[in-house]
Order: sequence, then structure tokens, then C-alpha cells
Amino acid sequence: MIIIQMAGGLGNQMFQYALYRQLISMGKTVKMDDEAGFREDRQRDPALAAFGAAYERADRQEIIEMTDASMKFTDRVRRKLFGRKSRSYFEESKRFQPQIFEWDNVYLEGYWQSEKYFRDVGTLLKKEFCLENVRKNREKGYGLSKQAEDYLHRMEQGESVSIHVRRGDYLLPQNLELFGNICTDAYYEKAVRKVTESHPDCTFYLFTNDREWAAERVKEHADFPIVSVELPKDRDYETLMLMSRCKHNILANSSFGWWASYLNDNPDKLVIAPEKWLNGWDCSDIYRDDMIKIGTDKQ
Repeated sequence: MIIIQMAGGLGNQMFQYALYRQLISMGKTVKMDDEAGFREDRQRDPALAAFGAAYERADRQEIIEMTDASMKFTDRVRRKLFGRKSRSYFEESKRFQPQIFEWDNVYLEGYWQSEKYFRDVGTLLKKEFCLENVRKNREKGYGLSKQAEDYLHRMEQGESVSIHVRRGDYLLPQNLELFGNICTDAYYEKAVRKVTESHPDCTFYLFTNDREWAAERVKEHADFPIVSVELPKDRDYETLMLMSRCKHNILANSSFGWWASYLNDNPDKLVIAPEKWLNGWDCSDIYRDDMIKIGTDKQ
């Protein structure tokens, strides 16, 4: 049996679920641990229910046995004397690791951010992570709000372009070393120019977790049509669905925007991504063939 730990925000959970689906398609016994990854992360919870995504959950005893976490006195003494016999594996590299498909009897911790981890089930995932499924779950408290439906109507009527700007937690001192100085103003300016070269009549829709900053930016950029999208809080799936229904996408270095552009079914879409994803890591496998990489300097 393989157990995959679910952790992080919606985009990361979608990558973990995608790996789950791939391994299931290969005939493996796979379960998800949707508790441990959130115990130290009070800001996040399992978020796939909006799509009706179903998975088999690992029970507490299965997780304890896999990670050698029993609190029995004899087990604690054994670990003290001989060390932990955990069968967990933490993703140490951001590169695609094909050997993962050969493993069994392992507890997987990581984000698995590459399409290569789920190439065989991409079509299935696109059918699961779709607007129709979100709407079907209205009775369970999901669906789209009136604000989201109004934005969606406008986006589908014209040459819409999503711009995703990640601020908030990305600006915290402990995160700047990893995420900082990648999606700079210069990057977004070049991305906008790239899109308008092909689609001069497009309208940009700004998605960000910093509304005050967004309002100021809209005022500054009156030279091209830009709409700051404001939606109810704590409904990330709405934001992702709207971004995915834009004709084109300008991404931040975020798994959230990655999935929005992946789910975008426009055959002529432009997907702009920063040429660097994370500082200090080789993230080359996160890029897809349909992405146009743009530098973050002023040139």
C-alpha cells in the first residue's frame, strides 16, 4: 500500500491527488492521509470536496504503522535504542522522479509538481476539476457565487486574460528567500506586452490575495482594460475556476495558477510563466510544453 500525505493549499492538493489517481490507474493500492499535513498549518484544510473528488482515506493505524509512530512503551524504547523504522519518503528534489512508480509500502510526503506524475490520467483529472462538478455541489455549500457568475459571463464574452499575483504569505520574511524577486513588476509588464501583441483587444482580469494593492494597480494602469476580481473569501475553488475559464493566463510562481492554466481548454491559449519558479531549486519539470517562459529582469 502507498499513502500520500495531503498538505498545502488547493493547488498543491490537486498535485497530490493527481499522483493518487495515476498510481490507482497503475493498479496500486493507494490511500490519502488528509489529516497529518494540516496539523501544523492552521490556515489550510482539505479543499477538494468542491469538485466532488473522492479518495480512500488511510486510517490512523495504517499511518502509524507506515511511519513507525506508535506510542506504545515498547515501540518508544525500540526507537530510542535502534532508531525509527519509518517507511516515509520526503520529496527532496523538485525534479520528476520516475522511480516513484516502482515503489510500494511507502508513505509519500511532498508536492509532486509536474505533469509527468499524472500523464496517463490528465483527461480524467480535467473532467473532475471542472466547473460543472463545482455547480453540481451547490447543495453541499459550493457552486459559484453570484459575483463569480457575473465575472464568468464577462470573461466568456471577450478575449479575457487572467493575471495571477501572489502576495500575502509570499511577502513574509521566512518566504521571501524562496519566492521573492521572481514575479517582479518587470515580469508582469513583459507578460502583458506579449499577450497584447497577439490580442490587442483583450481585457485583463487581476486575481490576487491583496485587494488594496490590486485597487491601486488598477488605477495606475488605465492604459489597458484591467478588472480587479473580488470574490467571497475562503472559496479558492471559485478563483481557480474563473482563472481557468479565461482565454489566456499570466501566471505567478504558484501551483494554483499552474492548475488554472492546465484546465484552460482554449486550444489557442497563451500561458505565460516566469522562467524561474523557486529560488535555489531546479524546477524545470514543472513547466509544460504550452508555457511561454519570460524572464523577470527589466530587459
